[in-house]
Amino acid sequence: GRSRLKLNLGYQNNLRKEFSDPENPAEPELFFDLKTINYNVQYALPTKAEWQTTFGVGGMQQINRNKAEESLIPEYNLFDVGAFGFVQKYFGKTTISGGLRYDYRLIDSKLGMEGPDIKFEPFQRKFYNFSASAGVSYTPVSYLTLKGNISRGFRAPTLTELASNGAHEGTVRYEYGLRDLSSEKSFQADAGVDVEYEHFNFSLSAFYNRISDYIFYRRLQNSNGGDSLIINGQETFEAFQYGQSDATLTGLELQFDFHPHPLDWLHFENTISYVRGQFDERLDGSDNLPQIPHTRWISELRGDFLKKGKSVRNFYVMVEANAAFAQNRPFFGYNTETATPNYVLLNAGIGTDFVNAKGATWASLHFSVNNITDKAYQDHLNRLKYTDVNVVTGRQGVFNMGRNFSMKLNVPLTLKK
Repeated sequence: GRSRLKLNLGYQNNLRKEFSDPENPAEPELFFDLKTINYNVQYALPTKAEWQTTFGVGGMQQINRNKAEESLIPEYNLFDVGAFGFVQKYFGKTTISGGLRYDYRLIDSKLGMEGPDIKFEPFQRKFYNFSASAGVSYTPVSYLTLKGNISRGFRAPTLTELASNGAHEGTVRYEYGLRDLSSEKSFQADAGVDVEYEHFNFSLSAFYNRISDYIFYRRLQNSNGGDSLIINGQETFEAFQYGQSDATLTGLELQFDFHPHPLDWLHFENTISYVRGQFDERLDGSDNLPQIPHTRWISELRGDFLKKGKSVRNFYVMVEANAAFAQNRPFFGYNTETATPNYVLLNAGIGTDFVNAKGATWASLHFSVNNITDKAYQDHLNRLKYTDVNVVTGRQGVFNMGRNFSMKLNVPLTLKK
């Protein structure tokens, strides 16, 4: 085979504004001007004796500037670079793979003033570490695949986690960073099994993730044990701060798809996911990690028709039940989270492809209705569930989206069969 060189370059300019002043609605309270350059270079060596080897370098450069009177994070420059290598080898029914990566990150946080006062002290932080992974896949028979993987990784704290000091209108919180945060370091082991028959597909995967210095946020409390409140202008916010502690995440995902013969057009697809997160030591009486999603079961019944239609092809109709089980293991520590009840959403959709005389798709049309019953619910990951009581409904917090209709039209730029 031949060697291959791949280069990806990207540039983004994110102009983010947040508004909250009813007396001056056109004036943003927060205005971030974030410029990001991403780059990734990969060089793949020629395949030799079933060995595939790839080396590369990737990273980004960021510049953030504040353009409003208020600010949540300081202005900063960020430089990030990583070098990696990956190898893969085929041994008949067995495939092994492994990778190694080294990352370096430099954050240069700038001095920030609010009137005559210093709001953000300048600082520099450097983060660097190795990541590695090794995996194996074994296919003893055509319909069965067994997989296993171990890895060591790390995540450097973000500037938000390090240096926040301001009101976050998007979450209705006053957030404090912690400059001394260390990088998260993790060890993960995962395994899975895939079964693919003509009329039945099944997959099961599970993982164990041990994280040192796991970064999370918690509600701050005052000297009397109540919520710490910050007055910012004419608004009052509850105060939150980032911290870290050792933790463990475990979970699994189960998927199965049944399409019985002779009703090959009928599909009954199910996905069940579960995640459990725990601190090694209790924090204010709770060992549950914050922001852990509901256990979820998504069940879809779909009919596929017109596989070989002349002008209309791949017509489908589907109905779906999205069931979220009660999350009764929130992070109770410091009154940060509360339990969230279960809910079930009913969704439906219909769609098709339009093809020309040559059999190429020239457009696809999809129509869907989510939350058909207009169920009032709050997801556990909804950070606005803790806002004030709605004086109209008498319920606390912002609820998730009600009945929602959507239509999507895709027109490809190139026609492919």
